Amino acid sequence: MRIVLLGLLLLNLTACASYLKRKSCESINWFEHGKQVALRGEWLNSDKTLNECRKVDADIQESQLDLGFKNGMQKYCTGPNAYWTGKNGDFFSRDLCEGPQIQTLLQEHKKGVRDYCDKTNGQTAGSSGKKYQNICPKELEVAFLPEYRKGRKKYVQAMITNRESDLRDLDIRLQTKRMQLSFDRGRLDSLQSEFSSLETQRNLTPLENSSERGYYESRMSSLSSDISSLRSRVYSQESEVNSLEEDRRKKLQEMSDFKSELPGLD
Repeated sequence: MRIVLLGLLLLNLTACASYLKRKSCESINWFEHGKQVALRGEWLNSDKTLNECRKVDADIQESQLDLGFKNGMQKYCTGPNAYWTGKNGDFFSRDLCEGPQIQTLLQEHKKGVRDYCDKTNGQTAGSSGKKYQNICPKELEVAFLPEYRKGRKKYVQAMITNRESDLRDLDIRLQTKRMQLSFDRGRLDSLQSEFSSLETQRNLTPLENSSERGYYESRMSSLSSDISSLRSRVYSQESEVNSLEEDRRKKLQEMSDFKSELPGLD
């Protein structure tokens, strides 16, 4: 019976997650989303959010998405944007842009890259949190990377401290949630046991003894309502605990990744 209940719980959680994801998708401003995808230098078919929304059959405003993407492409394929893409340490997606202006855009991007790779920008680039994408010309990289590593080291140390704080908070929340869940599970087991006992007693009571059977049925009806309410609360708490545990695993992995990166920044 427990296996069946666990199976039903998983199905309910999956259905609930799909429903919530679908509702979240349908609240997206698809024009703006398409625009931002283009401004990141990406194609729509590579966008994670869009692909996830299509998987849950969300109602996507395709026409608005397309219009927004085209609007973003127009802004992406401009000289100032090509320059700032390079200045931010990012590669330029030349395949998004068409026409004879492509060489001009690439030249602007190259100017931005050289400004990004200047030694004086190294620590700022490193402390921004963005990882270096091996975009600098070799002649500039020699002076840029030592400064970048100094900034990156400060950022990584701050992130480790931040994750340690997050994990402490998560552990406290998990302990509280697990205690409440354990208490409610025990209470649920007790109510279900009491219900089964009453059901047995009612079935053993002669049909002509209507008053006694009525007492059992009244009490069972009340218990059934309490059990249903408590079971819903337990399911909700289990979902919360699972979510917190997943969040904790992610934070722990992030902290581990940052710690493993530190030695290479000296």
